[in-house]
Amino acid sequence: MSALAIAQVNVIRLLRDRTNLFFVFLLPIVLIVVLGVIYGGRTAPRLGIVTLDVGQLGGDLVADLRTGDMKLEIKEFTDRAALADAVERGTIEMGIVIPAGFDGMLRSGVPVEISIVSQSAGTLVLQQGVDAAIARQSAQLTAARLAAERGADFDAALADARDAQETLPGVGIAVVDVGKRMFPEGTGMFSLGAQSQVILFMFLTSMTAATQVILTRQLGVSRRMFSTPTSANAIIGGETLGRFAVAMVQGVFIVLVSALVFGVNWGDWLGATALVVTFALVGTGIAMFIGIFANNADQAGSIGVFAGMLLGFVGGAMVPIEVFGEPMRSIAHFTPHAWAVDGFRRLVFDGGSVLDIAPMLMVLLIFAVVPLALAAARFRRSLSA
Repeated sequence: MSALAIAQVNVIRLLRDRTNLFFVFLLPIVLIVVLGVIYGGRTAPRLGIVTLDVGQLGGDLVADLRTGDMKLEIKEFTDRAALADAVERGTIEMGIVIPAGFDGMLRSGVPVEISIVSQSAGTLVLQQGVDAAIARQSAQLTAARLAAERGADFDAALADARDAQETLPGVGIAVVDVGKRMFPEGTGMFSLGAQSQVILFMFLTSMTAATQVILTRQLGVSRRMFSTPTSANAIIGGETLGRFAVAMVQGVFIVLVSALVFGVNWGDWLGATALVVTFALVGTGIAMFIGIFANNADQAGSIGVFAGMLLGFVGGAMVPIEVFGEPMRSIAHFTPHAWAVDGFRRLVFDGGSVLDIAPMLMVLLIFAVVPLALAAARFRRSLSA
């Protein structure tokens, strides 16, 4: 009961500090969104279209863009200004403006100009897909006009031209994927960010909580507790549980919010839970080690934040580990973060179970137990001195 009471005090300290509320609860969500935008696994380019009073043929062109060979995410806009603003803000890669009266002009043989709105040449592939859809419709209309000049009904001739275009032989393009995708197809937009931030912030929060161990020692709280019937095991266990509880608050918050708000899939929940708990133990062990061996709170805070940022970067919790080459990827696995990243990737991307991530869990336990054992031994000696 004494250990649980000590752990409860540590969690209350965390929640009462308003600065912690920002870094523990708000900042991780912001970074999940940012990383989702950068590495979001979006598979479809975004195309904006202005289609006001374009008629049947304008609707056919839009339908062709939706169902064509190129997968597009199409968003319709009410005017050119709104479309241009979306392109400038980056919410869509490119936009096209189909002029009003598009249907009537085409039927009467009047040349029609479709405007393309984009910022850079980076949309070349997307523009090629739009050009292909326009070219298909142009060929159909040319054939229909020729038939109409010879007395055929324009709409009937257009329908025949469409049918013929589907059956006539042409040049096909076969696209073959080689190698392995960096991120699996269908990766959720916020999945990478959520996985990396739960690892990064669980560790950082544990490191900042290491300063509380220093303050407890410096203020003589630990010795006063030890002078009561409270045993050394209860004091050490309470401080350890306190660090663990703080890390778990951070981890559970990120997992639940990302799942409920952003729809992030964490794979097998038993495996995800085991991974979060084990990584919380890693943060606990290293936080206790720093808190016991550091000389003062400022030193512990500086070391903890530096270690958290450095290990997070090297271990793939700040930048996806998939972008690393060798030997950087091998170096990353000297950190617990890389093993946790591998575990989440196995669960989410490969559909693995808790048994599939057993090697990662074992390595993480080593990262947790070794510093925790050293810290507990030193803490016990300091209480008895």
